[in-house]
Amino acid sequence: MEVLLTDADIITMAAGAGPARSMLIRDDRIAAVGPAERVRALAAPGARVVPLDGAAVIPGLIDAHCHLCNLGYLAAGADCGQPAAPDIPAILARLRDAVARTPEGSWVTGSGYVEYKLREGRHPTRADLDAAVPGRPAILFHTSLHACVLNTPALREAGFGDREPDPPGGRFGRDRDGRLDGVVYEGPTFTLLWGGLRRDMALMGAAARAGLVARAGQHFAALGITAACDADSRRDSLTAYAEADERGVLGVRVGGLAVHDEADWLLGSGLRERRSARLAAESVKIWADGGMSSRTAAIHGSYPVPPYGSGIMYFPPGELTAMVREFDAHGLQVCIHAQGDRAIGAVLDAYAAVLDGRSGNPLRHRIEHAGAMFAPLAARAASLGIVVASQPGFLSVLGDGFAEALPERSDELYAFASWRQAGVRVAGSSDAPVITADPLVGIRDAVLRRTGSGRVLGPGEELAVRDALALYTTEAAFAMRRERDIGSLEPGKLADFVVVDRSPLATEPARIADIRVLATVVGGQPSFRSDDSPLRL
Repeated sequence: MEVLLTDADIITMAAGAGPARSMLIRDDRIAAVGPAERVRALAAPGARVVPLDGAAVIPGLIDAHCHLCNLGYLAAGADCGQPAAPDIPAILARLRDAVARTPEGSWVTGSGYVEYKLREGRHPTRADLDAAVPGRPAILFHTSLHACVLNTPALREAGFGDREPDPPGGRFGRDRDGRLDGVVYEGPTFTLLWGGLRRDMALMGAAARAGLVARAGQHFAALGITAACDADSRRDSLTAYAEADERGVLGVRVGGLAVHDEADWLLGSGLRERRSARLAAESVKIWADGGMSSRTAAIHGSYPVPPYGSGIMYFPPGELTAMVREFDAHGLQVCIHAQGDRAIGAVLDAYAAVLDGRSGNPLRHRIEHAGAMFAPLAARAASLGIVVASQPGFLSVLGDGFAEALPERSDELYAFASWRQAGVRVAGSSDAPVITADPLVGIRDAVLRRTGSGRVLGPGEELAVRDALALYTTEAAFAMRRERDIGSLEPGKLADFVVVDRSPLATEPARIADIRVLATVVGGQPSFRSDDSPLRL
């Protein structure tokens, strides 16, 4: 089947491409794109002609680092983010409301809060959660997912006692008497998140699991996202993706980054590598340190704000290097979460040891986030060919907190322009559900770099709009190792594209996030279409 799109402002993102007004789609791929007359001449006589009435078309947007299953799971709980819940009483009210709709056997769950955005300027405590949910376990996740708060029944069920020391790779909040206050940082938070998701997914049938994935994919499609890397994939989520794929409801192309402790399972499973055009699992995810918004990223020096300290490192250098070496030997792309400069240095040491004597970085090993990748670290990353998957949207949502945590070097954080100038390939992403999955917010923030208070974080680090769009198209495709198939609109590539009401290149940067997605197409098939979309396929 052939479809000829006409009367469109097409931004191909292809190197050296000129203006394009038409695009010819043959089955699931692009057959031609360019001036209307030339493309029309290449269409078969029976091609279906679809005029787009002057709307803009851009390549399908790619989120190179998010948590698709987590997004679907947490969406069923209480939304405790700000500004919707401006203080702790509002959070508690939302948790109370969630009790009635939470099935027996599942914990009452809320997510999205940021302590420094709350009116009280602190984390909620176990006592707060006990008042809202006294009789069953309740858990409230920090927006970073690097911290959470448990009520007393949840602490008891998790096996955390007042006299228990801080766990490896984690930390417990305590009151003045040394009693657990319910706040849990880092490693145990991940265990609790995945334990809850695994428990609830086990109660579902295959159709329900596929439905959870489908709902998350529909949310992404409405934002113009056609492909995403799930940076926290485990056997449960990868199985759910496969079930959704088999049922034809996997609305986005998914690249799974399997967590390091399940890499052995991945290597022995049938889900490794490219399972289909929509599902692949060819990468592994390692955490080197904590989060920047939770103030647990591993830095040189110490934080001037709670929980103080210098952050958390998950592995000693030798162990980290050994892990990278093992996964590299199996042909897996390694993607390491590293936010603080101390952690980033350790990750680069590991990559340098493994890549020693090898030309370039053939598997495209990555650093995830890289917030405090200061100039010397960026130069070193470029020399090794390390790819970075980062999140411009953090700047407007969390940037003021970053500046508070690292006041002396805040203008050097997420230095996208400097990284590009140093030669680092940078992909755009959201880390959703940490922040909104909307890539238009990320594109806007890469250009403006304004925090919630209106401060420009890192003057001189602003990107041009086309370069910001490239983060979520060509650069993200490169980070996924799929640039031959997606990321730009060129003949032979998959027909993944987005119809928007106006071109981001012709929009005032402050209004980019207001651009409306009219239709999202994956492989020539619509995955989302607004009521007033001109695209009728």
